[in-house]
Formats: sequence, C-alpha cells, structure tokens
Amino acid sequence: MNGELETWLQDKFATACHFAAQRAPLAGLRIGPTLAEWEETYLLAAWRDDLFAINERGIVESELLRAGEEAGTEERSYRVFSVNPPRLLRENLCQLATAARLIYERGWLKSHIALESGQPEHRASADSFDLLVRPAEGLLIWVEVRRTGVELEKLVADLRACSRRGPHAQHDCGFPQNHPRYEFCLARRPAYLWVVAPDAEFCFQVSYEPGSIELEGLPALPARSMLELG
Repeated sequence: MNGELETWLQDKFATACHFAAQRAPLAGLRIGPTLAEWEETYLLAAWRDDLFAINERGIVESELLRAGEEAGTEERSYRVFSVNPPRLLRENLCQLATAARLIYERGWLKSHIALESGQPEHRASADSFDLLVRPAEGLLIWVEVRRTGVELEKLVADLRACSRRGPHAQHDCGFPQNHPRYEFCLARRPAYLWVVAPDAEFCFQVSYEPGSIELEGLPALPARSMLELG
C-alpha cells in the first residue's frame, strides 16, 4: 500500500477509536482485502483534492453525500471505520474509491454523483450505501460495491433469481441478503447497473417489465458522452 495513504488511514482510525473511548488493535488498522492499485490511486487523489474527509469520529464528510447526511444521526452517518468493535468497513472504503474513479477516470461531475443511504427497507445492511449517478431527472447509473468479485457474482445471480420469481416479500425470499437490492432496482429504475469490487467489475444495461428486471451484460460502463447523448 502507498505509505502516505496508509499513514493517513491509520491516523484517522486511531483518532476515531480514541474519540469513542475504544482501544485500537495493537497491530493497527487491518485492510482486507488489500487495496487494489486503482483504489489507492483514486483514494489518494480524492484525499488531496478534499473530495472527502474523515472527522475525529470516523465519519465521512463530503459534498457527494446528500445534504445533511453526514450531520445526521450516528446510525445514519457514512463511516469507513467501525469502532465497536474497531475495524475497517472495507466495502465503504471501496465505495469512496469508486466515486472518485467516476470523477477522475469517467469524467462525471461531483454534482452528478450521490452517496446516500436510501430508505432503511431498501438497504442491504447498516453499513451499506448506494452510489448513484444522476446527471438529470431520474437515475442513470446505480453502482453497487462489494468486497470481492465472488460477492459481485452472488449479487447479480440473486437479482436475476428474484426477478424470475416476480414481486415477493423479503421474508419469503430464498436470497434475503440481496433481496433489498431487487426492490431498490424496481423502485428507482436505473438505466445501468455497475457492480464493482477491488478485484472485479461488471456492467449491465437494465430494462424492465412489470415486477421484473432484465440485466444485459456490457463489456464495460459506457463513456459519459455516450450516456448523456442517450
């Protein structure tokens, strides 16, 4: 890992643990899976450009968050560290790197990108946030981030399984972990789904029938210019 980035993360982690009166692990912050090269590149760029910051409580502050999100209640704030027990929320760190990648590599403006928690019933877990690209009315790109490529494959398989079955409740679903994502997709109707992990990524164009979604695989996320031209 880049020494400068590691030092910054370790310092922020130690500060957050101290603020919460928790003892940080003697070995320091453990990052697993290891950061991919692209994550390091874009996290460093985002930090240096003040695209986001991490305060003394370990809460992320960024204009990419919905207004007031980082100032909200503790359980709804965006974090990259948990302090009880002390650990890294690896998926959320990858989300920050992916948001920066959309800006630095894909050319989207900061005003186009939103990190938001969504409604509680649409969230997969308390540590899960949606990364959305909304250049105009409606939702253009929905980005889901996972820790590993294997988890991405399970997410896509579960979305397809829920869609084949049609509308059903989470308590009656064989894939309850990812069922909220199926409901989210039906409710928000993004045109594209980009799923990203440190070691893999897949992109799909999304179409809809009553109660179902169709994921058509694409070689890569289309360029911004192509998407804006429609």
